[in-house]
Amino acid sequence: MQPIAAKQDLVLVGGGHSHALALRMLAMDPLPNTRLTLISPDSLSPYSGMLPGLIAGHYQVEDCHVDLPRLCQWAGVRFIRARVVALDTSINQLTLDDDSTLDYDWLSLDIGSTPALDEVPGARQYAIPVKPVAGLRQRWQDTLDHWPAQDRPVRISIVGGGAGGTEMALAIGMALTRRGLSKQITLLCGSRLLHGYPEKLRKAMQHRLTTAGIEVRENTRVTQVDDGILHATGEQPFDLLFWCTGAIGAQWLADSGLALTGKNFVRINQSLQAINQANIFATGDCAMIDNQPLPRAGVYAVRQAPSLVKNLRRAVDGQPLTQWKPQKHFLSLLAAGNRDAAGSRGMFTVQGPWVWRWKDRIDRSFMQQFEQLPDMPMPAPPPQDEIPRCAGCGAKVGSDALQQALSSLQPINRDNIIAGIEAREDASVIRWPAGQLLVQSQDFFPAFIDEPALFARISVLHSLSDIYAMNATPHSALATVTLPVNHQVLQGRDLKRLMYAAVEQLNLAGCALLGGHTLEGTQLAAGFAINGSAREESLFHKGGAKPGDRLILTKPVGTGIILAAMMQLRSRAAALDDTLTSMLISNASAAQIFANYGVRSCTDVTGFGLLGHLQEICRASSCSAVLECETVPLLGGALSLAEQGISSTLKHANDSALTECNIQPRLLHHPVLTLLTDPQTSGGLLAAVPADQADACLLQLRAEGLPATLIGTVVEAGPARLELH
Repeated sequence: MQPIAAKQDLVLVGGGHSHALALRMLAMDPLPNTRLTLISPDSLSPYSGMLPGLIAGHYQVEDCHVDLPRLCQWAGVRFIRARVVALDTSINQLTLDDDSTLDYDWLSLDIGSTPALDEVPGARQYAIPVKPVAGLRQRWQDTLDHWPAQDRPVRISIVGGGAGGTEMALAIGMALTRRGLSKQITLLCGSRLLHGYPEKLRKAMQHRLTTAGIEVRENTRVTQVDDGILHATGEQPFDLLFWCTGAIGAQWLADSGLALTGKNFVRINQSLQAINQANIFATGDCAMIDNQPLPRAGVYAVRQAPSLVKNLRRAVDGQPLTQWKPQKHFLSLLAAGNRDAAGSRGMFTVQGPWVWRWKDRIDRSFMQQFEQLPDMPMPAPPPQDEIPRCAGCGAKVGSDALQQALSSLQPINRDNIIAGIEAREDASVIRWPAGQLLVQSQDFFPAFIDEPALFARISVLHSLSDIYAMNATPHSALATVTLPVNHQVLQGRDLKRLMYAAVEQLNLAGCALLGGHTLEGTQLAAGFAINGSAREESLFHKGGAKPGDRLILTKPVGTGIILAAMMQLRSRAAALDDTLTSMLISNASAAQIFANYGVRSCTDVTGFGLLGHLQEICRASSCSAVLECETVPLLGGALSLAEQGISSTLKHANDSALTECNIQPRLLHHPVLTLLTDPQTSGGLLAAVPADQADACLLQLRAEGLPATLIGTVVEAGPARLELH
């Protein structure tokens, strides 16, 4: 784990092989006084050696992808799921795809490369690139799921006769054969097949391509791609075109100030350090060592990881760097589709199913080190010269950090705000219009993730939800933020990132930030006091439900279980991604739709769980309810985790709601009960909708993209009933 107090930021961009291994090493022996952050556009990072097997159908996604959120949670590293779109080395700052920025002291790049689609006219428009892998995997799955029904075989062209194109051709052929689908596959090579590989290996793979019915066209360069036609030595029609040739670096590197090659690869020295930026390192396919060009092979990225960690440690300590020396020969194993493989090291070549089994053991062994994570050592104590932190007003964040973070914020203005954040007054001043009710709510809770921007957005939406549950309109907000004890520069960076995201989310809601309060603590926390306005006759009340009303829930439940599993390293990236996506759905449109369909009673589902909040409606309305348990929408993976006995700490207090229910005996130990009392963060709205409006209301909610569901009925007063059919 990281030391309690940090003084500098090391940001790793990209979850490639080098960085995945580096995180594992740095977790066991952290850099002193340094906070680590990993940025990746995807939560799952593919292991390139197993991708042909994934396409062929030999592996599942989880077999060949590193779960980055889980790895970072274990390593005590911040994880930001975002795409970097710009780098300014003059001010040590990254810009992300949500327009937010992230400052760094040290930077490491392991972002891979992409096919050079723009070198051939039309390729970008009509070809499917093999990278990024996440996009390829999804498009391939969509292709299989919607395979065209036609009289002739589907024509598939693959451009690129290197290892990647050869393995891809055989993997695609294998996948289609397994499904009994008719295909015609052509592999186009700019020069010879597997140019640069030993002749015996070339012949072995050529034989396998021929046996699989794949046509190989050597010395064939594609000059143009049109819709369904590629131009080489002649015209060749295709239905699907995969692009596996050429490689270039990320376009956003071009204006970064880094020294680059002509194809946007970062120029580095043998210490893996950028030649013109001493605080930036780069590894893998995105980098090129000056005067020592190497083939694009994942094995180099794997071997670079120890040297990267060693030199990061030396750079942070101000010590001379060591040189990384690539091996002259390395083992190259190529998958050949049907659990078959061929390989070489130097001029030595092997082939056959036993080579596949050998390769499979090597690959699974590599992935196992990210699946079976060892117990972590105890966190390092803070430095002995660390000044004891004060309480009371002495715990406030310093004025310099505040000024740095808040100076660029641009909250919206409201006409009736007399003194807001820009006035620097001791308190905000609002002139409230006559005939309007002031509706206020406040939330505050510790962060369940240590990414300030994402946590801020969820915290804002959670706080706004109480206002929407009353059918009020957000007007203004006050923020309360606790920042972890770190150097004031890092605190300023965190507060800037948190408040930028918070203000952006508040602005989207038409809610003006008036000011707030900051202090230091043991962990990141945030909350917002929200002012809203409403007319009395339009307010939702918990006591407005009537017998016969249908119960509609606008979001799935399970956030508490999945977050608890995350903290225990037992959740998976897909479940966590779905959970965070659900939390980021605003309840604003749901509240407006409920108002349009005559809803009288509504609440938001948060800490007391679905059952607890439903009982609040029932008590206030002097009614009861029948909850059809099998219709309650669940977040992916939540039920499986409940079956494993995982639950949130608050769930046990929430279980008291079950004592008031008429529970069928067979439900007493059903894992769905864990989900009914699971506390939710930024959960959905639960509304009692008049029966004659319920179907139309549900259709409108779904038309707005909300995963709303009918889950039960309001009935006459009596014990609540849980039904599972």
